[in-house]
Amino acid sequence: MVEFIYQRPVPMQITADEVLREIGTRPHLTLRIGIRGGSFPLRALEPFARIGSNDKPVKALFAEIDDDERGMRAYFATDVRLRGTLTVGYGSEVTATIPLDKLRLKPSRLDEAKIKGAFHRVTLKEPGAFRVQD
Repeated sequence: MVEFIYQRPVPMQITADEVLREIGTRPHLTLRIGIRGGSFPLRALEPFARIGSNDKPVKALFAEIDDDERGMRAYFATDVRLRGTLTVGYGSEVTATIPLDKLRLKPSRLDEAKIKGAFHRVTLKEPGAFRVQD
């Protein structure tokens, strides 16, 4: 069951960019969505983020809360579509819903030719180290 926590709207800054993160034995190229504004306290419950519209939502590979508790970062496959609604929260509590269609985010992309060494581009079909173990 999802419990909705209602708060008054606050201005937020939303960014999207590709980043390399060391996962497992090699770097993985992911799409990071950053959210600043409001309050994202460090809690025992794990933070979550998902992007969805009428179809099946895409869950973030993982999410992190900023040390100052004023923002969070969620990491997705690089080919996720930034349409519909970005929903974030903790456990089963939704703390913010962000209409991505209105934002029209244009992610900044890394120039792969300038990346030294081997890395894995995370996609929905090829999640690399994020592959679900059966």
